Amino acid sequence: MQDSAQTTSVMEQRTAAVPDHMGRDAAIAFHGRTIELLTTPPVVQALGQLRPGSDAPATSLPLMPADFTGPLLAELAALPTWATEQWLLTPDDNVQPADADEFAAAAPERRFSRSGCLRDIPKSALGIRAFISAVKSPKVADAFSTAFGEPVSFRSADIARYEADHYLRRHSDTFDDRRFGLVFFLSPGWTAGDGGELVVEAPSGAALTTQPEQGRLAMLRINPGYHHSVCRIRSRSWVRYSIAVHFGTAK
Repeated sequence: MQDSAQTTSVMEQRTAAVPDHMGRDAAIAFHGRTIELLTTPPVVQALGQLRPGSDAPATSLPLMPADFTGPLLAELAALPTWATEQWLLTPDDNVQPADADEFAAAAPERRFSRSGCLRDIPKSALGIRAFISAVKSPKVADAFSTAFGEPVSFRSADIARYEADHYLRRHSDTFDDRRFGLVFFLSPGWTAGDGGELVVEAPSGAALTTQPEQGRLAMLRINPGYHHSVCRIRSRSWVRYSIAVHFGTAK
């Protein structure tokens, strides 16, 4: 991307005051703090709004203070294992990966998504590993099961970086018995016009748009008839770092 070096430089400046990686003791403490945050009454109450039988497409709340998102953001921005991924729609309404040339040559209606993805988390990224481990913990699953009204368990985590012109088209993630997802927004400095909003739609047509403000947690229903998308990034300097996790029917 033409602006890649510029956007990376801006994000590096914003995270320069935070060490790139946590130490072991800090990561252990961070793991415990993550569990505490995810099992607080505001989170439990917000998730309860998405219980089966409710038509609410999504909800959100400010959750994470800057001293929580900062270490995660610093680790993510410093990692060398990011890759830009492009996906195309297939004739049978599935998706397939494509290289940059194939994506550029495809008809616009076939271009499904373009974003930075982190598939490989180095062992040195103790903060990110601690965060994902906490989300997977039985204590979080128990709290979420009670809040949602049925037993659920962790399914997956997707770590994404959206830069200028990155986006994710409207879709539904109803595979693997998924029931709901959580999106943690980590990047500071979002302003109206930057793009990157999360849009969630219910079968009734009700929709909720969540602004990707630093520290905000979005929760969204994943059921037949529910769809979500990520608006195109219009800023040439702001970068959207986020972690999405999914829960499904308990196995």
